[in-house]
Amino acid sequence: MSRNRLSRKPIRVIKAGEIRQYYSMRQAIDAMERAFTALSSGDCYVPDRVVSKLPDKELIMLFKPAYVEKDKRVTIKFLTQRESGLLPGIPTIQGIVLLIDSSTGELLSIMDGEYLTALRTGAASGLATRCFARKDSRNLALFGCGTQGRTQLEAVLCEQNIERILVFDTNSELAHQFVSEMEKKLNAEIVISTDTRQLKDADIICTATNATAPLFKREEVKNGVHINAIGSFQPHMQELDPFIIRDARIFLDKAEPCLKESGDLIIPIKERVISENHIAGEIGDFLLNRISGRESEDQITLFKSVGVAIQDYTVATDIYNNALEQGFGQEINIFE
Repeated sequence: MSRNRLSRKPIRVIKAGEIRQYYSMRQAIDAMERAFTALSSGDCYVPDRVVSKLPDKELIMLFKPAYVEKDKRVTIKFLTQRESGLLPGIPTIQGIVLLIDSSTGELLSIMDGEYLTALRTGAASGLATRCFARKDSRNLALFGCGTQGRTQLEAVLCEQNIERILVFDTNSELAHQFVSEMEKKLNAEIVISTDTRQLKDADIICTATNATAPLFKREEVKNGVHINAIGSFQPHMQELDPFIIRDARIFLDKAEPCLKESGDLIIPIKERVISENHIAGEIGDFLLNRISGRESEDQITLFKSVGVAIQDYTVATDIYNNALEQGFGQEINIFE
């Protein structure tokens, strides 16, 4: 007998606070290993994301689907991102993630996309730190004190015994709020800096900004540093000096969108500082033992990410499965 409208699965609504409570950063980092392995092995289908700008150029809208055939599930993430200044109490990035049963087309879950995006983005950097950073890393420099900066910090702390953190942000008020919040939670020393010459002490650098010009120079960072760069996701955006790109062994989340969308790669390639052949490969290639990782203690390693929908898929399906097992989230039926 065919299913009637009353037998349709309810939609489970999952809030950001529930994700924070029931799903840890360490779980998300492990999920990223599965995500990037699936991506580079071809075990998932990830169409190009759609990025649209409103005519006034103040708001960007991003539509990001992913599909895993063996799971019979699809995720779609819809985000908005403001390019203008901070609005008190309103995040720069907002959105939702939809989880869909690909066999029936039913919507299974709607969950917060703002925190999930920050969580999975931080987790990707956590995984890259696990894979490529020197094991004796003790000093971290963080550029950007927004939501993304928080999860970048949390992820690196999951993987390394960090003792000192330098925080950089063009908004001094935001930087002070960040430090005030974090120093209560951390065992590490955390201080605000405006002097990029202090980066010589940094073993790991995370950049999570909307910068359109390099944040620091090649001569200001030491050999052996590992860099997680997540801010540049449009051709005009640039966080890194092209000569850092030139001197680094580079790993990408996914090659095609990084080369198409990130000014951190587009600009040095256009200026002939590097060619595409300079890039080592995708982090998934490393996880599949197709390429080597760090080749010496003095080598600069770089993980460049613009974000891939399979990251959202892996975390969202984990969260949904946990919600079914543990009973969190609210079931609603909009078809009644």
